[in-house]
Amino acid sequence: MQHLFLALADIHGNINALEQILKANFNIEGIFVAGDLTNFGKEKEAQRVLSAFSNIAPKAKLYFLAGNCDTAEARKCFDMQPGYIEQRCCALLPEKEIWIIGCGGGLYHTGLTPFEIREEGLESGIKQALKCAIRGYRDISSMDGSEPTPGLIVLTHTPPKDTFSDMRHSRHIGSAAFQTFLYEQEPLLWICGHIHEGKSIHIENKTLVVNPGPAAHGLYSLILLKKSPKGWKAAAELRSI
Repeated sequence: MQHLFLALADIHGNINALEQILKANFNIEGIFVAGDLTNFGKEKEAQRVLSAFSNIAPKAKLYFLAGNCDTAEARKCFDMQPGYIEQRCCALLPEKEIWIIGCGGGLYHTGLTPFEIREEGLESGIKQALKCAIRGYRDISSMDGSEPTPGLIVLTHTPPKDTFSDMRHSRHIGSAAFQTFLYEQEPLLWICGHIHEGKSIHIENKTLVVNPGPAAHGLYSLILLKKSPKGWKAAAELRSI
């Protein structure tokens, strides 16, 4: 049993690049977007980006959150969409054996972009999302009598600190709170963005960490989730249009 997904980040309102990526990957089940759908745009730009997903890939379920360049007006538009998982969770597959949680925004840097959050806010947000997932799979377990399977995928805009995904000019500038969460919870997969230079796929502790690079430049990743007798495994491949 296997499932194919598309991972994107940092679209920055580039509809042309987004449409090319979506048209080249028509066979996917779902799409993960790790923030910065817009480039400081408001509701109109947010709607244009969301419409590209629904028009070109209507059968693919969208899971997304906001980045530091997404304004409050854009986020208000996002919040009306079922796939917006900011500090929320969602059962990813029909089997409900994997849950995805999200925590958006950029780690506070200059305060000049509209959605920057300090470490304590990121820590609180990711923990809130995890609580949602724990409640969800416990509820399912109580209904069917099975043991919950805490397979976890994390979607963030900011990368975890001290990973390949947060490298800029030979410096690690990701979130220490996310790094701690990664080592404590050992999720199956972590998808992030924000640091354009941090495009990478690597294993950190036991977690596959993917920064697909900016979709605005035609970069993306394919994610394969495959179930074996030993449980779910994730694999990824970086691609470009």
